[in-house]
Amino acid sequence: MRVRRSANVGGVATDARQGTPLRGAPGLSIIETSVSPVLARESPGPPRGPVTRFFLAVFLSLYGDWLTTVALLVVLFEATNSPAAPAGYMLVRVAPRAFGPWLGGSLADRLSPRVLMTVTSALQALCSLSLVVTHRLELTWAIFVVVATAQFTGALGRPSQGAVLPTLVSDRALPRANATYGLFLSTSIFVAPALGAALLAHVGPDPLFAIDAATFAISAVLIATLPRTNQTPGNVTIPGRSMRSVGSLRLALHQPEIRMVAAANFASGLAVTVTQALLVVAARERFGGDAAVGYLYSSVGIGGAVGGLVAFRWIPTRVWTRLSVFLAIVVSLVAIAAFSAATTIALALLTLAISALAGTFVDTWGVTEVQRRAPPGLMGRYNSVVFVSMYSGMLVGATWALGTASVLHWDADIEVSCAAMLGLMAAVWVWPRHMETRRSAASQAALPPDL
Repeated sequence: MRVRRSANVGGVATDARQGTPLRGAPGLSIIETSVSPVLARESPGPPRGPVTRFFLAVFLSLYGDWLTTVALLVVLFEATNSPAAPAGYMLVRVAPRAFGPWLGGSLADRLSPRVLMTVTSALQALCSLSLVVTHRLELTWAIFVVVATAQFTGALGRPSQGAVLPTLVSDRALPRANATYGLFLSTSIFVAPALGAALLAHVGPDPLFAIDAATFAISAVLIATLPRTNQTPGNVTIPGRSMRSVGSLRLALHQPEIRMVAAANFASGLAVTVTQALLVVAARERFGGDAAVGYLYSSVGIGGAVGGLVAFRWIPTRVWTRLSVFLAIVVSLVAIAAFSAATTIALALLTLAISALAGTFVDTWGVTEVQRRAPPGLMGRYNSVVFVSMYSGMLVGATWALGTASVLHWDADIEVSCAAMLGLMAAVWVWPRHMETRRSAASQAALPPDL
């Protein structure tokens, strides 16, 4: 028996006998013992019923979650009569997310992304329902505990969403599927909060908590009905070292494209979080009062929705993905910095919309590339790279805003954060390519002799 040796040509692992590209990280030789049905499948594609149920589940959970967010901001402020409570709530929402995706991606690969999504959605339904009890008992501390638990649980399930979607659509349809996901996310930002505010004024917070719980419960049922996928980790081995010792995070970040996507999500998460934390100050000082915050958030949602529609119709060829993601995040960061310099509400709305539009391109193009590059059995962990990066950026951004708000004026604070993230993106773009070459040579040397 002879083991097929893979050669590395131009940073892409290829089969030495057939010259066909193998899935895997540039610079790391991979032996593929079988072809994954997920990666090998082409259009015409699977039936539309399962993907429709998937998007319905996503739609319900996104919109329901915003109802709870709006209600809790009001509940906590009224209970404490202090702006520190809503600020603490936002920190509690963000911090647990930074620690959930990596564990969730690993569990998705070892168990099943469909099962993990079902379980986490059911747990989030219970958390939302428990808010009714904690609110009626006026247990403010318990609300923070429930929110932290719910956010950590939701973060566990996020990589599974990206792992399930490629099994429901063909490779050709994957970019549009990701654009549809981003479109739901963007519309939820400006539709669901307005709906939640209107309902809150008429029925109070408890019915909103119950509706949110119902949306998660329905989502769990819908996800449970999706077809099972058989994606075993045994299809990929790394010569010379075990998969555990190399680490799938390192395996993913060896690839320049995924490294760019990770850096872009971190930069976006940080800059956007700093801006959100200071948005009410900007509205009060420059844009006519606190009521302008609603308009500013709406412009973000509208920009994201327009970006989703554009991404639905157009996606760059894969050879340009890294450059496209780099340019999109640069435009997004520059637009955020331009918002801090805006002197009129119209210009502020325009710059935030442009930033959200470019950010949608980063999300759609980046997630699609990560899904396409994930080896069989590592789809969950590869997708977790996106969320670990984004949530880590959000956590650092929240800490940044908290630590610098009393030192820097709000516009200078935003500009400094954007400048720092532009520097990060420039550093990632010029990452020494000779390091990739050395890694490739080292992995080739680790190949076992032919048998």
